[in-house]
Amino acid sequence: MKSKMEAVAEVTEVIEETTEKAYELRRLKDSDLWPILDIIAKVFPDDLSTVFVQIVSKEKSVQEVGAMVMMKLVLAVCKNIKYVREEVYSLLSDVSGIPAETIADMEFGTTPMMIMDIAKDAKNASFFKVLSKLL
Repeated sequence: MKSKMEAVAEVTEVIEETTEKAYELRRLKDSDLWPILDIIAKVFPDDLSTVFVQIVSKEKSVQEVGAMVMMKLVLAVCKNIKYVREEVYSLLSDVSGIPAETIADMEFGTTPMMIMDIAKDAKNASFFKVLSKLL
């Protein structure tokens, strides 16, 4: 029997294999902090901050909490998307150079893939490391 983390990883892998990426993302920059913080304030579960504390204090590694964090983020975004839809499309538009309206009309699954690509891209690791210190 598969664990939830294994099932999520398997589904993510299938989505990545079957969804052609019609976008290229730039590296996050300092000005991206403000829209990201705005989105975080609206959608992230309050207990997510404890995960960042565990990472910063080296109680747990990023790998140990990665799948759990991704699942919490996905669930939080799903529950609160109505509050941040325009902000997410605007941020993704800025990071990809694709108009927000075009992103909204892209193949189903593109928006979550873009979010996941931003979050797990190694070139953004320092951005998220600094962001975690703020939270």
